[in-house]
Amino acid sequence: MHTAFAVLILLPALGVLLGWLHQRRFQRWMDSYPEATLVIDQAGRIRYANLRAAQLARRSPAALRGTPINHWLPGNKDDYEPVWRTLFISLATHASGNLGQHQWRDEQGNTTLLQVYGTALPRDKVVMLTLRLHHEQHPDQPQHYLAEKLLKTAESDAGIGSWVLHMKSGKLDWSLAVHRLFGTDPETFAPTEQAYFNCVHPDDRERVRAELDQHMQGSQPFDIEYRIVRPDGQIRDLLERNHVHCMETGQIDHLWGTVIDMTEHKRLKNQLELSQLAVEYCSEGIAIADAGLNWLYVNPALCRMCESDSAALLQAMPALFLQGEEQRSLDKAELGALLAANGEWQGELKLHKAQQQSLAALVSITALLPVVGQDTAARSVWVLTDISSIKETERKLRSMAYFDGLTGLANRTHFSDQLRRQIQQAASAEQMVAIGFLDLNGFKQVNDLLGHEVGDQVLCEVAQQLRAASREGDLVARWGGDEFAVLLPGISGNKLPPPLLERLRNAVRISRQQQGLQLEISASVGVAVYPAAATTPEQLMQCADKAMYAAKADARHALWLHDAAGLRAYPLSGDEPPRAAPGDENA
Repeated sequence: MHTAFAVLILLPALGVLLGWLHQRRFQRWMDSYPEATLVIDQAGRIRYANLRAAQLARRSPAALRGTPINHWLPGNKDDYEPVWRTLFISLATHASGNLGQHQWRDEQGNTTLLQVYGTALPRDKVVMLTLRLHHEQHPDQPQHYLAEKLLKTAESDAGIGSWVLHMKSGKLDWSLAVHRLFGTDPETFAPTEQAYFNCVHPDDRERVRAELDQHMQGSQPFDIEYRIVRPDGQIRDLLERNHVHCMETGQIDHLWGTVIDMTEHKRLKNQLELSQLAVEYCSEGIAIADAGLNWLYVNPALCRMCESDSAALLQAMPALFLQGEEQRSLDKAELGALLAANGEWQGELKLHKAQQQSLAALVSITALLPVVGQDTAARSVWVLTDISSIKETERKLRSMAYFDGLTGLANRTHFSDQLRRQIQQAASAEQMVAIGFLDLNGFKQVNDLLGHEVGDQVLCEVAQQLRAASREGDLVARWGGDEFAVLLPGISGNKLPPPLLERLRNAVRISRQQQGLQLEISASVGVAVYPAAATTPEQLMQCADKAMYAAKADARHALWLHDAAGLRAYPLSGDEPPRAAPGDENA
C-alpha cells in the first residue's frame, strides 16, 4: 500500500456529492472550493484535484490526475494500511475525520505541513482528502474523529479491530473485532489499560510499554508488533497501528488505532522463508520461468553448475540447453514442446558452461497453471540435477565391460558385438567383412627376460601400431594375453586389397635389447573373409583362429588367409610362393 492509503481521511459533507462530479455545475463548484481537495482511487492514484490542490502542487489539475498520492505525501509506504483497509471495507458507513499532520511536497520539492481530513466513499471505491495548512485546522471535535467512526463500523471490518483510549478519562473502547482477536467476552470483560497489558505476552510487555512511551512523544502514527495470550492459552501475533491525536495546545487528547491478527501471516512468512532457504541452499539447480519460458529466478546451485552469475543465466535461456552429440542449442519452441503433452517433462539435457564446456543434467520441468480467481500467471519450475559424475561412472563401467583395461582397445565382448552387427550390414549391402587374428611371436621372452612391466609396455605399443595401421572404421581389439583381433568391415569387390593385408602383417615390428641380447617381436596373422569362409560370426572367428595357428606353424609365411579359395598362406612381399594347408582340397 502507498503512503496515500494512510492519509485518506475525507470530509463527510462532500462524500454524498462525489457521484455528481461528472456534472459541470458541481465540477465548477469543486474547482472554486477554497480548500485543497483530492479524490483518490484504490490504487492510490489521484482521480480528481481542484484548483487549490493544484496550487499546492504547483501543477495544473489535469497534470495532477493519474499521479500517485505518495509522490505528494511521501513517507513510510506502510502508514495507515489497516485504516485504509477499514475505510474501504466499511460499506455501511462513511468513516470520516482527522488523520493528523503530514508533510506535503510540491513539484519543486518544497514541503508544507498540512492537516489531513477525509471521508471514505466505499460505494464509489474512492476516498476524498481535504488538506489544510496547520494553522487553519478546525477546533477539535471528538465526535468526528475517525477513530470513533471506525469503532462504529467494526462489525464489517473483516477482522480489523479498532480502539480508542481517552487520555482524560482513561476510558478504553474496543470494537467487537478487538474482543474477537483477544478472545474476550464484551459482556463480561471491561477493557482498561491494565487489562490490555495483562493480555500481552509476558515476554513482550516491557517492550510494548517502552515503545508506547517513546512514540507518544511525537505526533506520527507508529506500529507495534506483539503477542497476546488468550484466555484459552492460545498465543496470537498482532500488529497494532497507533495514532496520537493532539489538541492545538499540544496536549494528547486521545490515542486511537487498529489491530489485526498477524498469526497466519507470520506462519506463512516463516514458511516462505524456510522455502526460500531450502531453494537457496539446495544442491540441485532450481529455476522459475514465465509462460514465455524466460527465466525469472535461478538459485545459487544452478549458477555454480553453469559457472555463471544469475544475471547472465537469466539472459542465457534457452541457449543454455544443448541436445545430441553435436550439442545443438535448443530454442524456446523445442523446450515448449517438451511441456505441451501433459505439463511436465523429465529427461537428460546438457547445460552450456564456460569455456565451451557442457554438463550433463537430469532436467525435470513442471508447468504451474494460473489459479482460477487469483491474479497468478502461468509459470514453470525447473529442477536440474548434475549427473556428470553418474555419466562418468557409466562411462567407466562401459569401458570396463567393452574395453581392455591395459591397452584401451576393444575387448572380446565388444569385438564380437560389432562383428555381428557388421555381418548383418554386409549381408544387405553385398559387401565383404574380414577379421584378422594376430598372435605375438617373441613376447614370452620379453616377459621372461625383461619382466611383466616391460611386457605390458610392449602390448600397449602393439595396440598403438595396430591402430595406426587400421583404416577409419576398423576395430582393433585385444583378444586376450598376447593375442589381438582386427575387424575390417565394408570391403567391396571379391577379394581383399593386398595393401590392406600388407599393412596388417607389417603392423607389429618391435625390438627390445637386454644385456646385448636383441629381442624381436612380430605377429602371426590369420585372416578370414565373410561370406567366402563362413556365414556366421562364430564360424568366421573359428576360421580366422585356424588361419592364425597355421601362420604360427609356418615359419616362412606370417599371414594365412581363408577366403573363397580356401585356407592358404598368403604371399606378401618377402614371402615364399604360397602353399596350401595340409589336407586343403582348395589349394
